[in-house]
Amino acid sequence: WLDRHLPGARYVLRTNSQTAQAAAARAGLGVALLPSYLARGDAGLAEIAATDHPPDREVWLLTRRERAAVPRVRAVVDMLALIFAAEWPA
Repeated sequence: WLDRHLPGARYVLRTNSQTAQAAAARAGLGVALLPSYLARGDAGLAEIAATDHPPDREVWLLTRRERAAVPRVRAVVDMLALIFAAEWPA
């Protein structure tokens, strides 16, 4: 996606950590493709319009099998599922 939208761009950092990408962009190292929930409200970052939809990313929530039925764990899992469904309807 980046190669298509920024052909010939020089990469100064490659990481799969979105937190590290945000920190690098905040420090002025360049552009980072970040989810809005991570960058929203961060005065050190500026949103730029993309001409194309960014690539889809999978989101995983892991829990131990024996903990999945614990009410407080189940409540968190269910709430996160609702939040993600509201942000990214299928």
